[in-house]
Amino acid sequence: MKQMMAMLILTLLVSSVWAEIFRDNFNDGDLKGWTFVEGAEDGGIENGELVLGSPKVVDEAKLEEESEVMIAVDGIISSDYEVSVSLKISKIVTNVGSGAAIGLRAHIHPLLESWTLDLEEDERNKDARIFLYRQSYRFHLGNVHIENNIHIQDLRNLRRGLAAAIQQMKVIPDERKILINRGKLHIFRLFDFELHKWYRLKIIAKGNRFQCFIDDKEMLDFLDDTYTKGRIYLSSGWGNRVHFDDFEVRYEALSVQPQKQLTTTWGEIKSNFH
Repeated sequence: MKQMMAMLILTLLVSSVWAEIFRDNFNDGDLKGWTFVEGAEDGGIENGELVLGSPKVVDEAKLEEESEVMIAVDGIISSDYEVSVSLKISKIVTNVGSGAAIGLRAHIHPLLESWTLDLEEDERNKDARIFLYRQSYRFHLGNVHIENNIHIQDLRNLRRGLAAAIQQMKVIPDERKILINRGKLHIFRLFDFELHKWYRLKIIAKGNRFQCFIDDKEMLDFLDDTYTKGRIYLSSGWGNRVHFDDFEVRYEALSVQPQKQLTTTWGEIKSNFH
């Protein structure tokens, strides 16, 4: 019996070599381990939940000026992830292709990274934070424009469901110009979610395969080679309001800084057998 127990513990320890874990249930009231990229004034912890989203009414004529609310996990740069989070949408603007989103493998374009070095320190820090997350895989639950390159107010192509988009940024080196594409829809599945109802969203990114689950039911499964590694973020905005809770990410530690609530320890493993 003891030998079997030792083997089990050894297996757990070996498997944890490649799988770091970061968890946050937001019950402590702080956001240590997270950094707001945009819209800090419209996000924070309320009643033990991370709440993102602007309470203001969206002006359709000024939609492009409305800010997104985006918060990123500090320090984690990886290729392979298993990200899980509970979320509920308490407010959604019916004519906006937006809602709750999880971004994976987010990174900055190498040319943009070099260009920011020419800026003053305050400008560089602001621009680098924003550009850092403009290239990513974005998994989105909400109202989705199921055709690309359409007018934002074209409701005929707006569907409620789950989508995976590829966030891209085109850079013209000779002109030092940036053309931002908010996201090219890659795959979509109808899902008639309810407001004020909690769902558990899980995404597995392994190599070039991506799987997405809602309440353990597989919703999306596709292959793509566009981006190989990067960071993680959560987002909302444009008048919507989203609640997040019980966040967890398991990942291959290519690059990591000290985190809150990291990894299973030997003491925790031993305590499970008493």
